[in-house]
Amino acid sequence: MSNSVTSASVAALADAVLALLVDKYEAPAETTAVDTEFELIGFDSLILVEVAVDLSRRYGIEVADDELQAAGTAAGVAELLVAKGAGV
Repeated sequence: MSNSVTSASVAALADAVLALLVDKYEAPAETTAVDTEFELIGFDSLILVEVAVDLSRRYGIEVADDELQAAGTAAGVAELLVAKGAGV
């Protein structure tokens, strides 16, 4: 896979993760971007467990809440998902 395809996949997944956070988990749309840290939007470990379950179901790969916490942002989660083989 070329870097441009990978970059496009990461960007598309970052947007999808951001949409999930805003639409389902009520992250404030006006102040939340793909590079906003989860801690700054008030996402604690319980919310990240729920997000991990949603992402695991949506992309058919195992995603753990501690991986999301380590990723820290929607963009970081997108990179994690691509590394685990998730597609857009």
